[in-house]
Amino acid sequence: MRTLHPERIVLVERPNGRDMLKRALEHVGFEVDVADTGEDALLITAARRPAVVISDIDLPIMNGWQLAEALRARYGRRVRLVALTSRDEPADRQRSEAAGFDVHLVKPAAPERVHDTIRLLLIA
Repeated sequence: MRTLHPERIVLVERPNGRDMLKRALEHVGFEVDVADTGEDALLITAARRPAVVISDIDLPIMNGWQLAEALRARYGRRVRLVALTSRDEPADRQRSEAAGFDVHLVKPAAPERVHDTIRLLLIA
């Protein structure tokens, strides 16, 4: 497997929710690729080798939990996974953990919180 790039992130989110976060992460030095679907995220991850994938749960066709499971099957723990979702029930958090997410953040999450979470994951 090629080396992962710690400055690269894949952000899997619908267009209306991702622009501000994308700009904020780019402002602090990350390269951010965006995907509208889990399928696109798998392709981008294979091509770009990001260190972190941030994904909404409520995606069309392949939901975020299915995406996390697919990424874990392909990359193990080498890629760090962050759920960024409006789902805040204990069962949602448990399902995120079971699917392989490292962190479950609830929207709206301040860009600073997302950035701090990524930095902590990258040094862990």
